[in-house]
Amino acid sequence: MECSPLFSRPPAFANALVQSIAGGNTMVFNHAARELMRIAGDHLEIVAHDWWAYLLVTGAGGKVAYDAQPFVLYRQHEDNLIGANSGLKARFSRFRQMLKGRFSNWNEQNIHCLTSAHALLTNENRKKLECFRLARKGNLPRRLLGLLRAGVYRQTLPGNIGLLLAAIVKGI
Repeated sequence: MECSPLFSRPPAFANALVQSIAGGNTMVFNHAARELMRIAGDHLEIVAHDWWAYLLVTGAGGKVAYDAQPFVLYRQHEDNLIGANSGLKARFSRFRQMLKGRFSNWNEQNIHCLTSAHALLTNENRKKLECFRLARKGNLPRRLLGLLRAGVYRQTLPGNIGLLLAAIVKGI
């Protein structure tokens, strides 16, 4: 059995903007998180329900606890819509998808949904969202500076290198 990676950085909105860290089948919500998702509405065309939950809860200032102990077995197969993210083959596949615009399209969709739920976000996270939104559209120095200002990060060094590469090739 392969376990999820142990992340060293905290789950936060700045991470959620560029990475989903948990599968929906592993999430547990309290009443406040459930109400937040209900208020945000079911009319949104979200990229993935688990990523949306991470974005919305952290964006609204909620706390996310990441438990490294596995409680479920998850079976990967070739028909999975998203699939596992480990290994060199998976990284190469994600890099190719990024070059084709997949990551950029996902970010655009997430930004659109977050904009519709703007009133639910904290002031600080509204600013991070706006910095991230603007960073995606600027020239290279503005993209890099905007990402720095937004404070976005992925959980691993290879992930952050990929984020930097995505910014360089306008793949964010």
